[in-house]
Amino acid sequence: MRFRLVHKLATYLLAGIAVFTLATSSVLSSFTLVLVVLFCALSWHADPESRLGNLVARATLAFNIVTLLFLAGSVFQVARSFPDVDLLPFLDFVLFLLVLKLFQRRGNRDYLQVYILSFLVMLAAAWLATSVVFVVGFGFYVLLATWTLMLFHLRREIEENYIVRHASESKAEQVTATRVLNSRRVVGLAFFAATGAVAVLVLLGSSLVFAVVPRVGLGFILGGVRRPVGIAGFTDEVKLGMHGVISTDNQTVVLRSQIPSIAAIADDSARDRVISSLYWRGTVYDTYDKGQWLRSREDKARTQLASFQSPAELARGYLLTDPFEVNPVRGWRASIVGAIEQTVEVVALSHPVAFALDRPVLFEIPPPPAGAFTAVDLEARWSDEVSLRMFRVNPANPYDRRQAMTEFLGARYRVYSRAADRAHPERASLAEEQLVPGALDNYLRIPEPLTARLAALASDIMAGQRTPAAKVQAVVGWLRKTHTYTTNLKRDDRIADPLEDFLFAEKDGHCEYFASAAAILLRAGGVPTRYVNGFLGGEWNDLRQAITVRENRAHSWVEAYLGREGWVRVDATPSLSRTSRMGKLRQLVDAAELFWGRWVVEYNASQQILLAQRLGQKLGFSGRAYGGGRHVTGLTRRQALVFAGIVVLAIVIVSQRRRFMRWRWQRRSAEGSLRGEAPIARVYHATVKRLAVAGLPRRPWETPHEYLARLKDSPLEGGGIFEQLTELYTSATYGNAEIPPEVVASIRGESRQVDIST
Repeated sequence: MRFRLVHKLATYLLAGIAVFTLATSSVLSSFTLVLVVLFCALSWHADPESRLGNLVARATLAFNIVTLLFLAGSVFQVARSFPDVDLLPFLDFVLFLLVLKLFQRRGNRDYLQVYILSFLVMLAAAWLATSVVFVVGFGFYVLLATWTLMLFHLRREIEENYIVRHASESKAEQVTATRVLNSRRVVGLAFFAATGAVAVLVLLGSSLVFAVVPRVGLGFILGGVRRPVGIAGFTDEVKLGMHGVISTDNQTVVLRSQIPSIAAIADDSARDRVISSLYWRGTVYDTYDKGQWLRSREDKARTQLASFQSPAELARGYLLTDPFEVNPVRGWRASIVGAIEQTVEVVALSHPVAFALDRPVLFEIPPPPAGAFTAVDLEARWSDEVSLRMFRVNPANPYDRRQAMTEFLGARYRVYSRAADRAHPERASLAEEQLVPGALDNYLRIPEPLTARLAALASDIMAGQRTPAAKVQAVVGWLRKTHTYTTNLKRDDRIADPLEDFLFAEKDGHCEYFASAAAILLRAGGVPTRYVNGFLGGEWNDLRQAITVRENRAHSWVEAYLGREGWVRVDATPSLSRTSRMGKLRQLVDAAELFWGRWVVEYNASQQILLAQRLGQKLGFSGRAYGGGRHVTGLTRRQALVFAGIVVLAIVIVSQRRRFMRWRWQRRSAEGSLRGEAPIARVYHATVKRLAVAGLPRRPWETPHEYLARLKDSPLEGGGIFEQLTELYTSATYGNAEIPPEVVASIRGESRQVDIST
């Protein structure tokens, strides 16, 4: 392939892989991405000598004016986003400049600007990407950057030295830059193999630097830049029909959780059954109105969080207490006895909900990592709902959470939940009459248009049932018997309320309709209820011993207040059989994304310290060791071996340094023996290599004639033969002269006489 085409192709691939990697972050709209791809493809034909290239050159002033207007608009959008700075408009400006410079490829400066802009795009992708696909894009980018920069350097050298001078007696023709750029012999497979190996070394070196160099919070560099998150669906209101539309096929990962009690289950089938019955509680609603669930936000229904900040007990723990109880919970340790421990990672949510298994008791938030400028905190909301929020870390007081942020970048926390069949220890003697007056009013409210008709239906369903638990069983049984689960909704537009349509007309719906119907019917029967949104089940990953929850597992159910038993989960939706185990390939991808998120995207100084401590322990440098109650000092055997290995390696490097330097000079002076070179060139290279071994190497910057001139001042035998060989070599290499085979054979034999005189 011609050198000019190779360089051009490498440049476009470098820009393309940067844009592709940025596109995996979902920060680019489909319209923007399509425009960038189309204009980049069009710019391929904008070479300087082409008609399109000439047209672009004549419109330089117009492009400059558009660029200034684009920059002014970007600055205005960023300034308007203060105090929470949004730098994404600058990213659009960088993409515009990248496309523009691809159209304006004229000289080396333009190509260099393309490389700088592609690097800025890749830098943005490194910040915005949340998928493991970034690893692939970054690897290809490093490889292409190595190739492209070396090709760029070669092109610059060729264009700046566009005439190769020869000795007058060689009568070789002058070679222009255009001829060399169109040559097929400048680069080949050996070039790409060698530079590819260099790229791998660069990638390994950058990974080492990433792991070792002290990490600081991203806020130090990027301020409050907003990082887009993945999904929607958990907001302050719910419209019936939402889940059936947005989550049937959506594979977006929302949560990952590690539960020791589930990981300890040896039988795969038993584990799958347990996972399929996990309810991840999220948002809670208490008011229904015309097909929507809302929150009343009344303080008397607000969740209480008892905070613990004592390092001796819990670094940052929050005890979830019942707002209806007269006496608060006494001590958090008694509340988590027998509770289910979960480590939850919230990956991508538009509404930062602190998800947990049913009946959460205690939330534990890790302290802000060392060097971080932002951290996550819990916020008490209504109806036992707990939310997450970001705040800026105050170095003077890590527990100062007053500087709240609007964006949410994900979180990891530990939570303890009571088993569904285990009553709260403080509710053993709790009766309904002990509640705060009016505490249940919001959970018994029914819209006025539905009151009369629903009251009659509820009376028929719950006839003869006296206890709240019996009424719950009656309503759930009736719904499952008379109604059908479906995501293909059909509605009668003549009925204003979709819930009334579901109960009395169509009788087909998904989880939202079953949950809403159960909540309103139980309220009509005098049982307080609240509507809950969350997720049901998950997929088990053997590689990471974790549960992955995707958006397509979004689910809705009801919590009913049953007096002494408190709030109890009620799911009226017919059970669905769904797989709880990933395939091997999917497990691998999911494990890679989990590793990427934890050890790359969220890599910080605290994790560096942790890795250093683990490495020290592996090498025996634990800092302190005890044996039989006695402090052990001095080097251990493992430490002694490590030090001995370092000393031996240093000695080998020092002793071989001189030999390595000589070998490098020889390799450079020999210029390599590429396939397809003239036979006379192989004779010349072999002779030069033999002279280098004897102590007269050809220096990298010397031309063949400069090398010959220097050898004339040295004790060289066969100088006339080497002078003849040099002339034949330059004529064949730079003048494209064909040397007859008999001349080559003759000079090959005579060249053996060339040596250092002793």
